[in-house]
Amino acid sequence: MIALQRPASFFLVALGSGLLSSSSWEAHGFIVKTAEQSQPPMPFQWPIVGTLPDFFARGGVDRLRDIYGEMYFEYGPVFAMSPMNDFQLILADPYVFDTVIRREGKIPIGGAAEGVTFQEYYKENNITKGIESMGNTEEWREWRKELEPDMYARWAEYLPMIADTAKDISKVAGYEITEQKSIPFIDFLSRASFDMFNSVLYGTAQPRATDSRTASDVDIEFVDRTIEAFDLTGQMIVNPLERVFETDTYSKFKVNMDWIFGRGAVVADEYVEGLRSEQKQQQQQQEEGIDGSESKCPVSAITKNMPLVERLFNRGEYTMDDIRNFSGPMQMAGVDTTTYVMSWLYLNLATNPTAQTKLASELKSVLNGADVTTLEQMNSLPYLKACIRESHRLTPTVPAVSKRLKEDIDVVIPNDKSYRVEAGRRIMLNLRGIPMDPAYVTDPHLYLPERFLKDAVDARKGTPSEVIDHPSFADPFGRGKRRCLGSNIANAEIMVLAARLFQEWEITLEDPKSEGTWKPQQRLMLKADPYPNLKLVPRE
Repeated sequence: MIALQRPASFFLVALGSGLLSSSSWEAHGFIVKTAEQSQPPMPFQWPIVGTLPDFFARGGVDRLRDIYGEMYFEYGPVFAMSPMNDFQLILADPYVFDTVIRREGKIPIGGAAEGVTFQEYYKENNITKGIESMGNTEEWREWRKELEPDMYARWAEYLPMIADTAKDISKVAGYEITEQKSIPFIDFLSRASFDMFNSVLYGTAQPRATDSRTASDVDIEFVDRTIEAFDLTGQMIVNPLERVFETDTYSKFKVNMDWIFGRGAVVADEYVEGLRSEQKQQQQQQEEGIDGSESKCPVSAITKNMPLVERLFNRGEYTMDDIRNFSGPMQMAGVDTTTYVMSWLYLNLATNPTAQTKLASELKSVLNGADVTTLEQMNSLPYLKACIRESHRLTPTVPAVSKRLKEDIDVVIPNDKSYRVEAGRRIMLNLRGIPMDPAYVTDPHLYLPERFLKDAVDARKGTPSEVIDHPSFADPFGRGKRRCLGSNIANAEIMVLAARLFQEWEITLEDPKSEGTWKPQQRLMLKADPYPNLKLVPRE
């Protein structure tokens, strides 16, 4: 067992970084040994290339997930890497990672800062809102403030739109995947993510890509180009040699982004023109004394029934150029993480029929054919939530999450050692350490959603295993002030679509012999490669 050094209450504070003085620790009843300033264990660090030779010796990018797990068991709960002398401190304990989050400040550095391809593109094309969204200045704070009420806080208002779209997706799923085999299951999920988030942005009648009989070529191309742009970004992030040898990866990325922005602007123009037309019609009705109470115009609509872009347009805080530039990246964002999370969820359930049968039983008992359109319904599906949570534990979309601070910090392991990390360097939480350690998780390599049901969670309270219930291990959307703005919507989409599909379909491997033939491969996120063909059989 790799022991975690922390007080019994799990209340960890970076003493050396000034969050609490030693007298404050004493006042709370903690006995704290002065932390010794140390160098973390790490592979041999060569001049210029740092620990890069060790990284490649372990398998490089294609084994990134496994490397984090192997190094945890080799070096312990704290270790470091330094590829190309880019120092990174990797922590296993989420309570220690909390001390880093508390030092973020009012305007923290976000994970989006790692996406250098997007930053460069936005700057080259002077896309103001894009620059603001990725920055760590007061402008980012204002950008977040503009969108947070409608995207993060009032996310549940979009559930009916998402549910309507999920119902349509399920109607064509069997035809597309099993009967015609026109779309591989993994591509179908990407298109489903696109459709659901477009319903949030523009309403349920807007761009659709899952039904090949009615989908437009440009919408399908949008999804394909989005996937390629994110894969290219992933190459730039995880492979240091991309920058060393100045490959043409960024040029390819720009070609895709130019097309995506162009298409996004067209969709935005068409949609806003429709809104203006409706507003003009309503104004004419009012001037002519016609009762507009039955009108479906946006001005008279209840705000909570409005798509996101309509809300932004009506508030007048976004110019038309802002909405045009907002459209493409937001449509992209709806395809990204959601697809990766769903791809692992459906694969885990397809290869664990007992869990899938239990899920179908819960859905039948609670929903009995209905769609998930309310928060109350979402909260009444504990086994579905447990399936999603266990999928993230076993097959996370990233092997680690990272933070970077604007100032130096001493990361203190209570009653152990202190590690100095300079401003701007990565401090990472290892998702392949504790979640896969048999000392904390029974049978960690098995997919067992039951471990996240209430009785199991209650049973491990006060034990070392309680650590796996920490919110940093709950989903891939981050924590703190830079938590993904669309995380609540994405989680809703994952739940709503799963509730619909597993009510109607039994999802299995097309070829049972293919089980175990795939490996996690790092793109921007981890994906199963090759992703196996799945088949859908109508559920009785």
